[in-house]
This record gives sequence, C-alpha cells and structure tokens, in this order.
Amino acid sequence: MMMLLHLAACTRAGQSPTERKPLTVDTTVVRVQSMPVALQAVGQIVPEHTVQVRAQVTGMLTKVSFTEGQAVTAGQHLFHIEPAPFEAAERSAKAAWENAKGNADRVEPMLAKGYVSQPDYRNVRSTAEPAAAAYTQAQINLSYTDVRAAISGRTGSLTAKSGNVVSPSDVAPLVTINQIKPIQVQFSVPQQFLPRVQRYRAEGRIKVTVSSDDGAGVLDTGKLVVVDNAVNASAGTVTLKAQCSNDREQLWPGQYVGVTLQLTSEPNAVVVEETSVQAGQRGSFVYLVVDGKAQAHDITVDRQVGELAVVSSGLIGGEHVVSRVPRNLRSGMSVASAAEAPVPLAEVTLPASQ
Repeated sequence: MMMLLHLAACTRAGQSPTERKPLTVDTTVVRVQSMPVALQAVGQIVPEHTVQVRAQVTGMLTKVSFTEGQAVTAGQHLFHIEPAPFEAAERSAKAAWENAKGNADRVEPMLAKGYVSQPDYRNVRSTAEPAAAAYTQAQINLSYTDVRAAISGRTGSLTAKSGNVVSPSDVAPLVTINQIKPIQVQFSVPQQFLPRVQRYRAEGRIKVTVSSDDGAGVLDTGKLVVVDNAVNASAGTVTLKAQCSNDREQLWPGQYVGVTLQLTSEPNAVVVEETSVQAGQRGSFVYLVVDGKAQAHDITVDRQVGELAVVSSGLIGGEHVVSRVPRNLRSGMSVASAAEAPVPLAEVTLPASQ
C-alpha cells in the first residue's frame, strides 16, 4: 500500500486557528553614542584666482614661450609681440622730450634774471610736460610687447599663435591662467545651519573634507574661508567656500565633489538606522515595538550621518523600533522580531504499516 505523508504546521499554544499571526519584522535598538555634527553637500571646484591674459598693444605675435596646460610662475615670459614699431615710437618720444626739457632748462635761469616773463616760461614748461608724458607712455607701450604671467598657475588653451596680429580689442583672451594651488571648493548649506556654522567657525573647529562625487575616496582636506554675506532667498541656502592646498592637484576647476563640513562632535546623540525613519503627514515617525505591537511614534530628525539618523526629539535610547518597515505594516498590528521568531515545526504522521 502506498504510504501517505501528511505535513501539518504547528500552531502556537493558546492561538485560535482564526487569529491572525504576528507580522515578522526586522527590529533594532535605539542607541546613544558619539556622533559628528557634520553637514554634507555637493560642491564645485573654483580657482582662487583667475587671470585672462590679453594683449595691451596691437602688433604681430612673434613668439609663444609656453605650451598649453603648462604650469607657469608669476613673472614668467608668455608671449612676445613684435617690438620694432614701439621701439621707434619710444626713441621719437624720447628725442622730443629731451628737446623740450632742454628748452625749459635754458629758460629757467633767464626767468630768475628777469630776461623772460613768467607767461613765456609757463609756455615753455607746458611743452616739456606733455613731451615727458608721451615718452613715459611710449616706454609703457614697449614694455607691453613682453607679455608675462601675472600669477602662478596652470594655463589653458591658446586662442592665438605666432604670426597672428593681436589687439586689446580682441574678444577672446590670449590664454587664461587658473591658480591651482591652493584652490577653493564652493558649496551651499540650508540657511537653518548658518548660526551653527558661524559659531563653530569663530571657535576654529570646522574641518572640511573633500571627496570624489561618488564618495569613493577623500581627495583633500581644507578649511572654511568664506561665508557669503547673503542668503539665497529663492533656494533658502547660503554659499560657503573652503580652501584646500591641492598639493597633489587632484582638484580641478569645474569639478563636482562631495563636501563634508564637520562642525563638532556630539557625545550623547540618539541615533537610529536611517531605514527606520518614515515620512508621514505630520513629519517623521518610527514604529515602536511595545508589548508585541507596532506603534507609530513621531520623532524629529536633526541630521543624517551615513546610514544613521540623529534624532533630536521623540526618542531617548533603548527603545525597540522596526528597522525595515514592510509596506503592509500599520500601527497597532501585532509583530514579531525576525531575530526571535521561532522556526515553524512540522508534524509527520505515518500510517500504520500493513
């Protein structure tokens, strides 16, 4: 005779067949621990100093003394403009000035002896002074043919090369130099954190960490140097800037990065797993597990640090809360912790052997 195997699930003692079984959920305990008071934002790298190198005189570009993307130092030769026309203009202006000055020098002693009237002397001097100014301007124009770097930094793309005629009226600069070391990162934080930022900045305790935009690793650290003088009314944020040494040149102008602004450390913070926090009509809440039932409980979340939420009110520590909330969980439902739920047993009934 064929053997029949009958499996029957065991029921808990005292539980009626029609009673709904408790919903099995993951739970966690609310902890009290030291947590950093930190703000996280997305920032953009901006050069601390940018210079657009432009021609100050019109002439032919005869030499470019650097390569695109090269690091240059302040005062380094960059471009050379054909100097011959400006040298000729400088010599002409010098001769005119020397002639006018010589006339004025000869007339001055005659004025003292009364041989020349005061108006005649002023006329001679009025000729010498413009000649001196023209000579000075000619010297300045000649110096403009030697174009040098105003700051230390890294050059960008060239817009003109040797053989081209350049002019102060050109729309595009000859090249742009961005200061790379040090460099700044610009980011924004919600306006409600501004008082804290100002307080801890005054105490010199703020540390800024810059990481890659995917959070994979720290690129540099720095210090907060700028708090904007106005709040962006449309966004409700305030713009901050931090300065980084950028010794390894891992930060590049225009690059997007992650920014962590560590203000201080809170020694007795109430924390719960971020997955426990739910959003409701009245704000944030968690499900407390009390006497085997889930109870919705309102809380106030101060900030999130990694996978933990710091709770400023509503919890004191030691409470049991649902850490991963099922979609069908409702306040008042019976629940059982997954860590404590018993494994269902099975009764095996074998018919008597024939």
